[in-house]
Amino acid sequence: MPQVIEWVNPQENDIVWRYPYEDITWGAQLIVNEMEVAVFFRDGKAYDVFGPGRHTLTTMNLPLITPILSRLAGFGQTPFKARVIFISTKQFAGKYGTKAQTTDLAPLMLHGTFWVKVENASVFVNEAVSYTHLTL
Repeated sequence: MPQVIEWVNPQENDIVWRYPYEDITWGAQLIVNEMEVAVFFRDGKAYDVFGPGRHTLTTMNLPLITPILSRLAGFGQTPFKARVIFISTKQFAGKYGTKAQTTDLAPLMLHGTFWVKVENASVFVNEAVSYTHLTL
């Protein structure tokens, strides 16, 4: 039975989830649901990005990470090591606010809402995610 890589039961406000295993086998089934993308991450860099659908992992559909693996001893062996990071591509609402006081003792308050949506998963993983909780 082939390995299945999938983000199961994401919560409503989850933006990022990392598949807990780094050992990936050739021929594994990558399942990316609607409103998600999956990014292969290795050696501090995001490589191949997969959109919604069922993907069988081969050297043909991993064009960016395959040359990296081919330079390593044991290419073609299974499993190979990589992180799979799932990113939600839906739009998220957020709130912000702060309070301060001027030197004249006048209170200042600022509040509002904003919307966030990940447009480029590779840049998001390289710039935001890799430097936060997913750096291992």
